Amino acid sequence: MMALHLEKILRAGASGADMTEIDRGGTLTEKVYERLCHGLLLGMWAPGEKISARSICKDLGVSLTPAREAMMRLVNEGALDSALNRTYSATTLTLEQYREIANIRLLLEPMAVEVAALKAGDALFDDLERINEDLARAIGEERFRDALRLDSELHLTIYRASEQPTLTGIIDRLWLRAGPTRNHLPVSYRKTLAGYDNHRVLIDALRARDPAAARAAITRDLTEGSRRIIAFFEEAE
Repeated sequence: MMALHLEKILRAGASGADMTEIDRGGTLTEKVYERLCHGLLLGMWAPGEKISARSICKDLGVSLTPAREAMMRLVNEGALDSALNRTYSATTLTLEQYREIANIRLLLEPMAVEVAALKAGDALFDDLERINEDLARAIGEERFRDALRLDSELHLTIYRASEQPTLTGIIDRLWLRAGPTRNHLPVSYRKTLAGYDNHRVLIDALRARDPAAARAAITRDLTEGSRRIIAFFEEAE
């Protein structure tokens, strides 16, 4: 399957509401799919939360067929769960499933960052700094959904700069599966600038064309976030 190009989906949805009527360009199924991806990455639905195909139809102004086609595509990619009665819900990961995804991400995303450090054009760095400053403002104003979107956009933009489509395609799907689970990040952590500070170190390493420093920065960022989600799972058991 083709790479999802999730950073483009995030940018496309940045200026509008999460679920508003879509335009008629392109196939309706693809448009619905992109909007659902955007919502999943933002944590619009918590793990296990029901997602009604009819509600999606109403919100996006489409018929039932493209909505169901888009949702089944996400089921096949592991981003949605489905039941025999054609009900859909945001994927619920167990602690072990989340650990597995987090561990795979810790292998693949630093790999993409190392390659991006050597391949990325200079224009990328200013773009990343803009996204990161927008992230800091969103956190300061407690717009946590916007902060999640911007965090995702920054990471996925860097990975795309590696120009490794097979690698980034796998990363895209891992992010999509783990999107709803980001709702488990505690508000106390969301209010901090830990991610912003990690990103600054990462961007500096990319500017310096230093793959080892870039790997260390992304590893720290991923580890800090996943540790808090794992703590949520462990406390819930």
